[in-house]
Amino acid sequence: MRHARDVLEEVLRQLPSRSRAELKHHVASLDAVYLERTLPDPFADRRQWRADLWWRRRLTMGGEAM
Repeated sequence: MRHARDVLEEVLRQLPSRSRAELKHHVASLDAVYLERTLPDPFADRRQWRADLWWRRRLTMGGEAM
């Protein structure tokens, strides 16, 4: 899941504004589901991944599948 969200973020950065807005709308609904199914990682600041990406600061229960 995290890698897929990384890819989506990169795509969002490169799209023209109209396409970006449309995709961002769809991604936002998926993000909401991910937020509901995960917990904040209290040790995220100590991990090696990028702390600026909110989905990298979440804990999952045994897997990354949605």
